[in-house]
Amino acid sequence: MRKAVSLDEFAPFYQPKISLATGEIVGFEALARWQHPSRGLLTPATFGAAFDDPELATMVGKRLIGKVASDMRRWFKQGFSPGRVAINLSHAEFIQPGLAEDILRILDLANVPAKHFEIEITEKVLLDTEADAVLAALEKFRSRGVQIALDDFGTGYASLTHLKQFPVDHLKIDQTFVRNIEQDQDDNAIVAAVVSLGRSLNLQVTAEGVETIGQAQRLREMGCGNGQGYLYAKPMAGAEIPELLTNWAARLIPAQRLILVER
Repeated sequence: MRKAVSLDEFAPFYQPKISLATGEIVGFEALARWQHPSRGLLTPATFGAAFDDPELATMVGKRLIGKVASDMRRWFKQGFSPGRVAINLSHAEFIQPGLAEDILRILDLANVPAKHFEIEITEKVLLDTEADAVLAALEKFRSRGVQIALDDFGTGYASLTHLKQFPVDHLKIDQTFVRNIEQDQDDNAIVAAVVSLGRSLNLQVTAEGVETIGQAQRLREMGCGNGQGYLYAKPMAGAEIPELLTNWAARLIPAQRLILVER
């Protein structure tokens, strides 16, 4: 991993988040990919354990955020608006002093408005990290307009407590609940409850792992705001995003909004 960082083999790949009401692209999630010289493109399923190491997590994280900021600056210059671009931060990164200041400095140097950026955290961050340090970092992000998303919501131990204790703008429903919402009444009820909770708290809600039109329609009927998954697009390199945005806008007419599929 350290060698890969020194050889600049890590890159962000982007997956769009889609408004279930309009079909528009409202943002992206930046996902870490390792362009391995012999094994090809690797996902965090292969190297994710490295993010438990504070030094490695910080090295890879800062490199990825720098590339995300550069990609966003390029898209803006080309006349595209990507909405909010989110990136995951691990619990190991949160124990590093000056995390928020460093990330905000990277955005400023790239001339990327912080309001177009989002931080995704899991409940592991809130459980395994000093609560005061996490809260201070999140409040610094929020003060600059960066939104905070709670990822994999419902799979942790104290979700409701976290919603009260920490500044959260966005809930992401884990794909394990979304996968079977058309067949499993328990999953359907859980997703509906999370959507209702989010709407009551005036939070954005995004369902992850949307793979079928039936899932998207069910989520829309529940009032879920956004969907993300292979139904719309697989994660792609930053150089492909302008073409995606151009083609998506050109084809997005009212009769197609809820069935448009990009693979």
